[in-house]
Amino acid sequence: MAYEFNGTNQSILATTAPATGEPLTIAAWFYPDSATTRTAIVSLAANALTGDFFALVQDGTKVGDPICATKYSGGSDAGEAVSSTGYTTGAWNHGAAVFASNTSRTIYLNGGGKVENTTLRGSATGISRTAVGALARSTISAFFDGRVAEAGIWTATLNDDEIAALAKGVSPRFIRPQSLVFYAPLIRDLNDIRGSLSLTNNNSATVATHPRAYL
Repeated sequence: MAYEFNGTNQSILATTAPATGEPLTIAAWFYPDSATTRTAIVSLAANALTGDFFALVQDGTKVGDPICATKYSGGSDAGEAVSSTGYTTGAWNHGAAVFASNTSRTIYLNGGGKVENTTLRGSATGISRTAVGALARSTISAFFDGRVAEAGIWTATLNDDEIAALAKGVSPRFIRPQSLVFYAPLIRDLNDIRGSLSLTNNNSATVATHPRAYL
């Protein structure tokens, strides 16, 4: 079973982070109920009101409803990678954001839609929080409206074949396991079964139907 978020105030939060900078990959299955908002599916952020962050973002405010690999540092998120294809509401989609360096961030949607952005971005600092279904700054925001499942974070840049395998339903635990530092299947229980982060369900996100995954 996945977890369903109301898009208003619900999230799953850890007050620690399994990774603090590049190389980094964030991936998850997501089932959006809205095509009009910009929200965070999974994020790593600094514990500050306008702190730096890395996030896998769903952006219904952009033409074509893409997803984004977004890095915010030095007061700007300029240079995010935006997928060439759009997500589908009312259905399961797979997203992956790969942050290779200060000059490379790449987004994938459903194993394709790949776009890399090479704009120079400064190093993110102070990364110390993890969230599923929201942006994990000290003031939590960008709440996701819909379901999220099979969230994984790697301290590595996963390649095209590895992202494609995830999008076909392979469990994150079988993809570059030596670099997998966070894995929350979100099947009923709130467990990070890889890094053992303590996860809190803020405002009672509810259990919902899970996507098919090869465990």
